[in-house]
Amino acid sequence: MYQMMVNVDNKYMAGIFPNDKYRIEKALSIYLSTTQSPTDYFRDNPPKSTIIGKLPIYSINTDRDILRERIKIRTKKMIETGLIDEVAYLEKKYNRSPNSMKSIGIKETLDYFDGRLDINMLEEKIIINTRRLAKRQNTFNNSQFKDVTALELIQLKERIELQLNNR
Repeated sequence: MYQMMVNVDNKYMAGIFPNDKYRIEKALSIYLSTTQSPTDYFRDNPPKSTIIGKLPIYSINTDRDILRERIKIRTKKMIETGLIDEVAYLEKKYNRSPNSMKSIGIKETLDYFDGRLDINMLEEKIIINTRRLAKRQNTFNNSQFKDVTALELIQLKERIELQLNNR
């Protein structure tokens, strides 16, 4: 598939590695469904913003210890309320190939199915990976957005209610 797409659209494929299955499949999907190369398709169909006007951006400040405790509680609750059964169902229905099967909680549960983790390790791994994601999201948000209003969680709730009431 990679070589075929290189022949179809060398310019677009120059930025895609031969082992990047996801992007190769996306490029092939564009080509097969539109008969256009991805380069031509994106030239003819530039992305359009769905956001019109200025959008307020908020940052929720949460004490790190509180956030860690909330992640821990949420993970325990997910496992107690059927995470393992849900992932078994998803694996049976879709197998492991969709990207969504690499989501936090799902990928660790698949490792549990494969015997690489016991139930305690499963819980701990989900907690660790969720903490890492929260840290990455915070780092990304702090580096990407300007004019951010930083609020404690309770202040954010009050401000949103006020804006909704003023509409």
